[in-house]
Amino acid sequence: MGSRRFVVVGAVAALALLTGVSNASAAPSGSDGHGVGVDAHLKQARAAADDPILSEFVPVNPFRVLDTRNGRGAVGPNGTTVVDLSAQLPSNATAAVLNVTGTEPTASTFISVYPASGTRSIASSLNLSPGQTRANQVTVAVNSDRGVAFYNLNGNTHVVADLAGYYIDGTASRYTARQPQRIVDTRGSGQVPGGSAIVLNLSFLPASATAVTFNLTALDASQPTVVTAFPDGQSVPLVSNVNLGRNEIVPNQVTVQIGGNRQVDVYNAFGSVNLIVDVVGFYATDQGDYFAPIPPERAMDTRPGDGLDGVPGSFIGLYGWGETTGSGTISAVAGNLTATNPSNSQFVVVWPGGQARPTASNLNLVAGQTAANAVNAGIGFEPQINGGKRTINFANNAGYVDVIFDISGFFVTP
Repeated sequence: MGSRRFVVVGAVAALALLTGVSNASAAPSGSDGHGVGVDAHLKQARAAADDPILSEFVPVNPFRVLDTRNGRGAVGPNGTTVVDLSAQLPSNATAAVLNVTGTEPTASTFISVYPASGTRSIASSLNLSPGQTRANQVTVAVNSDRGVAFYNLNGNTHVVADLAGYYIDGTASRYTARQPQRIVDTRGSGQVPGGSAIVLNLSFLPASATAVTFNLTALDASQPTVVTAFPDGQSVPLVSNVNLGRNEIVPNQVTVQIGGNRQVDVYNAFGSVNLIVDVVGFYATDQGDYFAPIPPERAMDTRPGDGLDGVPGSFIGLYGWGETTGSGTISAVAGNLTATNPSNSQFVVVWPGGQARPTASNLNLVAGQTAANAVNAGIGFEPQINGGKRTINFANNAGYVDVIFDISGFFVTP
């Protein structure tokens, strides 16, 4: 892959990301490789490393905080609805982790989630096509009013939001990023029937772990269904993490509280479905990094024509994250990955620089589709980029695709 230039924060046109079809047919696989990168210093990155809001995470048994279908009404074109979380978040909350679902859209559109008392940026959180139901995890900074705004670009769409946890300026749990690790793939053991759950054994995590973050991919559904992750030992909550139709491949990042027996349940509502779980990190009370939330900012946009090319061994390394070690080092980012203009059915994977490309996936696409997925991405050291850089790597398995990466916060070494 040759030298490439990218549009970075402060120089991106406010281009709408409009969705195509919503199903895909790619199987996770991949190869190691090296490539080129782009210096992507964000002004917030340096501020977060030098003077962070030392936020720690409080997981909750997930519950619904917004459903516009229950009397509020759909969000109209260029419209915004605001949810007041002051009753759910403490006064020292700095950010909320939500699973946001858009449903019944009447036009191709995107939804942006941002602090209600702040200014909406060009960053997007969720992309929808007419009639589609799609979910995405969103980490959003909150101000003292603890309000969160949901903006819709085109048509009318309903919005549903489920709270998975929140960050506080105080003592709770801190985050440790991991090389993505596949712990479940039911394609080898049989589909999950409707009305039943698989149990994730997380005993390989520290005993102090309170929550886990993983990429959940659902595929091969025999009928439209809903997949929900929740702490083992609890009743199935009225929330959702993945919504998919027959023969779709739909991923979503999930952050979920760990049950008292160090297990998490993943429940399928209808029909039968295959599930894939790739663990990317965990929260614990005695280790890990602080979180510094920021209003959403765009870090990379490869449009037009500077995206991933599917050549084996090639990748884009997004670099410019400061020192390799030491207090204040940015160790990982919370972001939203959007892919658009795919030439064919494919998948995109994100992983820390300098490490082998994992057998995992973050986003599955078909030709012409635009889709998004939350990514908590660890930052590694890539020795072959410009004499050595700390990078986040992006690759696809086949064909061409443009990638957009919006950042909502930084994990900072104590």
